Amino acid sequence: MRKGSRVSWIYDGVRTYGKVTALKGEGVFTVKGPSGGTITRRGTKADPVIAIESESTGNSVLKTRSQLSAAPKTKKPKGKKK
Repeated sequence: MRKGSRVSWIYDGVRTYGKVTALKGEGVFTVKGPSGGTITRRGTKADPVIAIESESTGNSVLKTRSQLSAAPKTKKPKGKKK
């Protein structure tokens, strides 16, 4: 996983997508949440923190590597199957 990669994770029972904006690594990292609070993640060498921009909301998100899956590079178009 690297900067610019498209990733996915499960949030509230729904698969969500975003783009990696930074690889934070080990330590404690925080970002400001949409409601004004702070979101904190603790990363380790084996499970680093990754910063993401959510496709659905545009919000900054912090996840650990173990919470993420690689996603297709482009969105699948929504439409009727023929």
